[in-house]
Amino acid sequence: MEIPTPTNGNGEIRTQTTVLKNAAHGGQDVYDFNNQKIGVNNTEDCDDGEGQKTVFEVEDGVTVKNLIIAGGLPGGNGIVCKGDCTLDHVYWEDVCEDAATNSADGATMHINSSIALHSADKIFQHNAKGGSTTIVTNSYIADFGKLWRSCGDCTANGGPRHLIIDNVRVDQVKTTVAGANQNYGDTVTITNLYVKGGYDADDDKPKICQEYRAVTDHMGESEKLHGGASQWDTATCRVSKSDVKSW
Repeated sequence: MEIPTPTNGNGEIRTQTTVLKNAAHGGQDVYDFNNQKIGVNNTEDCDDGEGQKTVFEVEDGVTVKNLIIAGGLPGGNGIVCKGDCTLDHVYWEDVCEDAATNSADGATMHINSSIALHSADKIFQHNAKGGSTTIVTNSYIADFGKLWRSCGDCTANGGPRHLIIDNVRVDQVKTTVAGANQNYGDTVTITNLYVKGGYDADDDKPKICQEYRAVTDHMGESEKLHGGASQWDTATCRVSKSDVKSW
């Protein structure tokens, strides 16, 4: 995959979150940004937890194409999907809080043919419950803590949440590819995952799928299960070692 060149020079930093309305609400169902680079005037530090401004809030049924999210502080909280959404050929230069968040119960957030780089923690955050699904296909993700995390301590936390990964290349995985909540019925299905340098089974590096016991409403802390070791072919981690390949 090639990193796109911005068509609007140094990019545009907007003063507030941009809401992409669907056609039913007077907007459109497909927004093609022609590789414009856009950020938001975010004043919260990227590494100080919550509170960063969202760059784009995406309504139900909307597809976002050919967009560059400005790196660092202007990347803010990236893209938040408020329903079913497709993010196609989106490039996050340098993830601030999260690249994209699945926030609508029962919804599907599909990231396709996209690139996300440089995150101290999560790339894709999954807060939605009720059988909601995040799908990542044909993409390249590098230099990150977790590619995907099911919320470990949300208000009225629960599940199930589902992740599907297919034909994705990863590099410089600091923590794990996926972190799922076993106690809320989450599932992680991974096929054709390509790890730079391969998976080292002797040292369990990088971690591929970790299972957690999540909590709700700040009642304790989310806990890694099985000593944090990668889990294979379980009810939660539906991935076999043969699904993880080297590049």
